[in-house]
Amino acid sequence: MIRSHVLDGAKIETQIDDKFAISSDQPAPHGEDSAPSPFDVFLAGISGCAAYFAQRYCRKWKLPHEGISVDLIPSFDDRHALIGVDLRINVPDSFPREHLDGLLKNANACPVKKALENPPQVSLGFA
Repeated sequence: MIRSHVLDGAKIETQIDDKFAISSDQPAPHGEDSAPSPFDVFLAGISGCAAYFAQRYCRKWKLPHEGISVDLIPSFDDRHALIGVDLRINVPDSFPREHLDGLLKNANACPVKKALENPPQVSLGFA
């Protein structure tokens, strides 16, 4: 279970299965900008997942993964609603070109990205 606790101001502490904690805050003027916003954590999850699946491909084919990174560029409309997410895999020049398609395909299998492509229903109520 994931449980978020409201702290002072706009700060939130989120517990994940009693194993991990993520601190978040809102940018000024709503918060102190002392930690990533919950929305930043959400976007980081997409990028991190794609990077993991890229690394997994490299491990499978015994390819070096040093220097591989994933950039996430979000697009927003005039009301600051998310309208697009552009993921870009950066590979060093030394990465074998014959593996680029496989690397991209594997990174594309990220389940966080897939959840956005076919979003689940989300409900909100009282416990």
